[in-house]
Amino acid sequence: MYPSTPYAAFKKLIKRYNNTVTDETLKLPNIPLHGLRHTSATLLISQNVDVKTVSGRLGHSQTSTTMDIYAHSLKKMDEVAAETLNNLLSKQA
Repeated sequence: MYPSTPYAAFKKLIKRYNNTVTDETLKLPNIPLHGLRHTSATLLISQNVDVKTVSGRLGHSQTSTTMDIYAHSLKKMDEVAAETLNNLLSKQA
């Protein structure tokens, strides 16, 4: 199998699905196959799955690798945590 075969099949699948959908908001984004890996990691992080677990699923030997690559997601989660704590403390005051 050529390395481009899975990529081409994935692109074809997205195109075929998007041709059946009339609502633009339901169409799948035209991302590369490798994008599924990043999407998976970002979704897991956004759902508070610990970085060690996400790192293991990605095959990273060090959690620092995962943290470096997905720092944007981790930063957003830190902002949400700060906001949540602020809301909790504001209600008590």
